[in-house]
Amino acid sequence: MSPSLEQYFEQSVLLPEQGGGTFSEAERAFLSRYMGDDFEAALARSGLSRPAAVVTVSGEPAPDPAPGDGRESADVEDAAALEAALAEARELKLVGFTVAGQELAVPIAQVQEVLRAMPLTRLPAAPAHIAGVTNLRGRVAPMVDLARIMDLCGDCAEQRFVIVCRCRGMLVGLLVEAISTMHQASGDDVEWGIEARVGVASDMVLGLLKVGERLVKILSVDSLFQKVLKS
Repeated sequence: MSPSLEQYFEQSVLLPEQGGGTFSEAERAFLSRYMGDDFEAALARSGLSRPAAVVTVSGEPAPDPAPGDGRESADVEDAAALEAALAEARELKLVGFTVAGQELAVPIAQVQEVLRAMPLTRLPAAPAHIAGVTNLRGRVAPMVDLARIMDLCGDCAEQRFVIVCRCRGMLVGLLVEAISTMHQASGDDVEWGIEARVGVASDMVLGLLKVGERLVKILSVDSLFQKVLKS
């Protein structure tokens, strides 16, 4: 029997040490694009130089990450290579969630933590699918409105959770309505290369996970990140 998502995060997640002081190349590119070349001063004026108060969905984590799940190396691995390796994996762990009534999932190796939704600082120059930014443990992270970026706005409900993902030296928050489960699935249960079948936002979908009679779309965190950075 698979552990629940909360059990997984309670037992296996090591939260990062407080960041701050330096910015990755991706962070600099994003911040200069939407806050100007003098983004450090803009961050201070906006109160974003201080970490925001956040509430995790799982309480205090245990001190050691689970061996073999890829989380300890996800920050340094190339994101595209990590996603390509998923197609060869015999077993997959995915965080399942819902957006606009659709079941979606992301690879747990790219998930840092799951938080309750928090107030965000809006960026006037940013597109609608960037809901805002916040300071997460010393790192400034954009928050992505998945319903908007995937054109699923017809049936949107309140976005109550944030799935914080690591990608290419930056944190990205995915705003979702509900966290459903942690999928622990065989690689045989996933169909890859399904762009023609998916239709909406096919460039952001890695594959389809079969769960009984249901199909769960597995999102590409790297594709989402690239769209946010190049919007």
